[in-house]
Amino acid sequence: MRMSRRGTVAFLMLIVLTSPTVSAHGANSFAFIMREGSIQPGSAEVVQNDTLIFYNVASQNRTIILDGDSDNTTEYECITSSMNSSSTDDECRLWLDPQNWSAGNYQIEIFSNSSLWNVLNFSLLEDIHNESGPPPGYSFGGVENDVKSEAASTSYMAPLGLIAVIVILAMVIRRK
Repeated sequence: MRMSRRGTVAFLMLIVLTSPTVSAHGANSFAFIMREGSIQPGSAEVVQNDTLIFYNVASQNRTIILDGDSDNTTEYECITSSMNSSSTDDECRLWLDPQNWSAGNYQIEIFSNSSLWNVLNFSLLEDIHNESGPPPGYSFGGVENDVKSEAASTSYMAPLGLIAVIVILAMVIRRK
């Protein structure tokens, strides 16, 4: 089944025109390395939905504690073993779920042998997605942007797309 050049172009145009436009970013990982005498980096700026990963490359266990709202209640605690390349016991992961973690400045306390070893400061930025649609309050052709007009404008789009696909397929089959 071979398509003509015009059929291929028409098919690709249809895909491009019917694809939704969205702009977003993926979740990232931000790594911290806990060495014998320091942590690198010493501070960070991360975005909600990112994951903080703590790698312990020291010869002693480390305990990571985060009191997110300064109410003396620990929201996150993880214990890493001493450096071990054969397992993941020497690392901790903290996913900054936007539903649980709001934008702001946080301090992570890291303990070694039950005493405070280091304090890590990080800024958590809000996860903002920019929509590529029309600005708020925009109306096309003087039509008010209420629920009825939105429903009416989208109700005919699905059948038109289906008709376009059927027409293109019919053209391709007819050329064969």
